[in-house]
Amino acid sequence: MSVDQIHLRLLRSLLLPLFILWCTTGAAHAAAEELPAQNVLVLHSYQKGFAWTDEQSAGMEERLKSASNLPVIYTEYMDWKRYPTQENLEHFYQTIKFKYQNVHIDTILTTDDAALSFALKYRHELLNDAPIIFSGINELGVAAIPNPHNITGVIEKIDPKPTIRMAMDINPSLKKVYIVYDNSESGLSTGQMVMDQIDAMKLGLELFPMNRLSMEQIQATASSLSPDSIVLMTTYFSDSTGRIVEFDRFASELGKSSRVPVYHIYDFGLNHGAFGGSLISGRIQGQTAADLAQRILQGEQAGKIPVVTDSNVRQVFDYNELQRFNIPQDKLPEGSEVINKPFSFYQTYKVLVLSIVAAFAVLVAFILVLLFYVQLVRRIRSSLEKSNERFSLATYGSDAVIWDVDMSTMIYYFSDSWYELLGYARDEINESRGGWRDILHPEDAEQENRLRVQHLEGRSSYYYAEYRMRSKAGEYKWFQARGKVLRNASGGYIRFAGSMVDVTDRKGYESKLQISYQELESTYEELTALQDELLEQYNKVVENQALLQTSEERYRLLAYNDVLSGLPNRLSLSEELKAFIEEPSSGHAALFFLDIDNFKYINDTMGHTFGDELLVKVGERLLSHSDGRSKHFRFGGDEFVILFKNVEGADEVIRYADALVQGFREPFELHASVVHISTSIGIAQYPENGLNAEELLKNADIAMYKAKEAGKGIYVIYGHEMQQYFDKRMVIENHLRSAISNNELSLHYQPLLDMGSGEVWGFEALIRWNNPVLGFVSPLSFIRVAEDCRLIVPIGEWVLRSACRFIKDLQNQGYEGYHISVNISVIQLMLEDFTEMVLTVLQDTGLAPEYLELEITESIFMESFESISSKLEALKKRGIGIALDDFGTGYSSLSYLKQLPITTLKIDKSFIDSIDTPNSMSLARSIVTIGHDMGLNVTAEGVETPEQLAFLKRTSCDKIQGYYISRPIPEKEVAGWVAGRRAG
Repeated sequence: MSVDQIHLRLLRSLLLPLFILWCTTGAAHAAAEELPAQNVLVLHSYQKGFAWTDEQSAGMEERLKSASNLPVIYTEYMDWKRYPTQENLEHFYQTIKFKYQNVHIDTILTTDDAALSFALKYRHELLNDAPIIFSGINELGVAAIPNPHNITGVIEKIDPKPTIRMAMDINPSLKKVYIVYDNSESGLSTGQMVMDQIDAMKLGLELFPMNRLSMEQIQATASSLSPDSIVLMTTYFSDSTGRIVEFDRFASELGKSSRVPVYHIYDFGLNHGAFGGSLISGRIQGQTAADLAQRILQGEQAGKIPVVTDSNVRQVFDYNELQRFNIPQDKLPEGSEVINKPFSFYQTYKVLVLSIVAAFAVLVAFILVLLFYVQLVRRIRSSLEKSNERFSLATYGSDAVIWDVDMSTMIYYFSDSWYELLGYARDEINESRGGWRDILHPEDAEQENRLRVQHLEGRSSYYYAEYRMRSKAGEYKWFQARGKVLRNASGGYIRFAGSMVDVTDRKGYESKLQISYQELESTYEELTALQDELLEQYNKVVENQALLQTSEERYRLLAYNDVLSGLPNRLSLSEELKAFIEEPSSGHAALFFLDIDNFKYINDTMGHTFGDELLVKVGERLLSHSDGRSKHFRFGGDEFVILFKNVEGADEVIRYADALVQGFREPFELHASVVHISTSIGIAQYPENGLNAEELLKNADIAMYKAKEAGKGIYVIYGHEMQQYFDKRMVIENHLRSAISNNELSLHYQPLLDMGSGEVWGFEALIRWNNPVLGFVSPLSFIRVAEDCRLIVPIGEWVLRSACRFIKDLQNQGYEGYHISVNISVIQLMLEDFTEMVLTVLQDTGLAPEYLELEITESIFMESFESISSKLEALKKRGIGIALDDFGTGYSSLSYLKQLPITTLKIDKSFIDSIDTPNSMSLARSIVTIGHDMGLNVTAEGVETPEQLAFLKRTSCDKIQGYYISRPIPEKEVAGWVAGRRAG
């Protein structure tokens, strides 16, 4: 037989099996391709996102998608819990009819009652009379199925008895069970079933259904329960008011607020406030139902498959809840599952730990043996070591590099000689931020770090290390480094400083010494001769090092700390904020911007020395509120800043701010004086309100100004809308600065009527501002801005001078006896020369003092009674009237009222508006009586109706003003109005 024939036979023998295999595989593939895909329709009673439904759906899909012959899964949601209406049912019917008219359904999976009822009613009409597998149906629901033909499924057996027994084992004093369920169809049936089964246990427990309470009432009840109680949670979708709630959120809030454990019936409550219990698992039910569906898809008949009645439950508890209620795990029933249990390294890696301990013991023994041989080597090389010590001492004193580390910021400093030795320019390798470690020789980096940590932890008296550094030219140089850490009284780090010496040459000698001891002998005599000189140089280096360290420490203290209060200053704050923000692991923080209210007045009245002492006391009080996470700074003047790190939530920021406000309510004692102050606080949060120091400071400052405008002595948390408000305020302030010089201000005058004579007594001057850009600006908008930026001082003097000149001109026109009333700001009153300013204006305008009345609000007296009263008393003695404006809206007592240097009470408009009510009428009449009894005139503001006028006549009120008499009149129209009134 030839070679070619042999090859041909071999080829035939190989091709025949391959052909048979190809035919078989092709046939199998063809058969597989010919099998039609099977269709499974899953009908859910409730909506997607409902925890129970999602659990069942997940279990079904998990099993169906793992089948060898993967079916096509169609899923529909009836949303029956939220919309249990006939309209919803009709809409769902039309949807199923339209979507599945051309789809052959092989089997139907349903969850809960509504979906099962729909499938039973319409499967013959719409769904090819497909077999039904139900899930989430209790025993009563299964018994009520009218025609169980071609149906099987999984019974949801609700049995609270195991959970109740567990609860009584854990808490033998249990007497009361509060059962939470809603008023839906399934909720009511579940709740009644649970109560009936607990009653049947005959344990003497009191049951309290909570379906008639709102969500807030349930939480409030749970937060006040006694220790002999538990809460049992079934299902919950809406409260007694019909308000729909998310189960996860409500369950979590109930778990947090409850004073007793909250047991659950279903396991979807886990990780949402559930303490635990014998919990029904929707996922297990869904998996079981899907297993039944696979059997049917494989050819079994649904009617011949028994309904699954085994309890699909998990006996499970939450570790975090056990810890919260101080319940040890040994009190749980045997075999209980505990979730969220913390990781135990020892239990998990016990064998590894024991192996490491054994290896460590062997290593220690080896080290002891090694030490024995080291001692022998040391004796042999004793003379060599002495020479090495002398060599190290000599090289240590020559051309040392000084280095320094600020342990609060971890910023490094190297003297110029370091850069000269290595050839780098300053900051070329980011050495001040630790970049010098990158040029360490890889073999030396670990040992250098170990020696540094050893000294910092106090296990060595000083730091000493030798290592190589790569120069800019690429060569490595040896350095010997020494240093010592400076600690504060509490043991914390302040500064770590020392020196390093280039010992490259010495290392070369050491290398040579190891090769030839004779070379060391030849240089020994020279080193001995130079020893004294090198020692002297070394001492000078140490002395210079100490002087340099002391000088740098002093300069840094002056640069980064406030001289007056001793607190870190603005520069320190900027670096602290920058360092915090640049940290990769920086968390949330809050910046508190504090400004002492009315501090300018304290300085003006008590003196700057007194004000400085008060600032020191404020700094001390701020430090007393520190909890270790807050750092305090004096920003400048009467402004302080607090950086509060590691904030865990907005509630913590609010608690800290409340503590600060409360802390300033205690008076400050300075020598013989007691000072009451308040502070306005603006709060900006990182990173929500800013990602850099400048933005955080600006937003905190804006919030502080908002706090001042809101009434002072409070705190305000920054919001984005404040920026718009602050920008608007700045626009008003900028235009207001030129309002007087541009003649944009004007006065309107509202008449005051004498009730006895019926004649006009005079006018109240009211300021108006018409700006070319802003238009007419309300006084309510710009007066507060003028006070904050102290523009109220020139504006107030302009108003007083213009009003006095106006009334004097009116008197000169023949209208003698008319008075003028002018409002005065607290900013004006606090000025030392206020009294002189008023008298100067009267002298310049020629107006007699008895025709001028100054209006002061009640709150102004309460803020600074002593300093203001003396000034007003002096003006009153000159004949000037003093009116207490807006009386009744402040907080002065009658005994305090007697001490005020006033001549007139002005009843606030709010009392006049409501005199048609008996209480307000009586109160207004009482104010008039009180004023007359104290010898004061009484003026009523805001009179707008004949009925108000008639009432004030009956009460013998002295003067009135309001729209019923006249609106505020422009200055040019006043003379005409007076003339017209006299003619009338």
